[in-house]
Amino acid sequence: MINKHNLRFGSIVYQVEEKNNAFIKKKLKKVIDGVEWFRYDRDHWEYSIKELVHCGRTIVIIEGEVGDDRYESEFHFKYPDGSIYGEGEDSIESIEDWFHTKEEAEAYIEDLKAKRAE
Repeated sequence: MINKHNLRFGSIVYQVEEKNNAFIKKKLKKVIDGVEWFRYDRDHWEYSIKELVHCGRTIVIIEGEVGDDRYESEFHFKYPDGSIYGEGEDSIESIEDWFHTKEEAEAYIEDLKAKRAE
């Protein structure tokens, strides 16, 4: 998981994405010596790692009396396709699939695979 105190502009954050192929995988059948065999064209789960760049921060400064609305500062990250995503300061450290190093992200994927193999 990431720590908001370690983020600087230009820092790279690694996001693990999981894709469930249960409804799109195809069953491939073959008959060998009168016995029907099958396998699937892809794994049930597919994993990928995206590199996000910390590109900005929105800081909320409240002056005077304000209503009950919740105001929150945000960290902003740029995806490889150029889109920018903002994540609230209070919730950023609870994101389980974002990491500071690629090695941490790869270890997280291995843990997911091991848990799903049980």
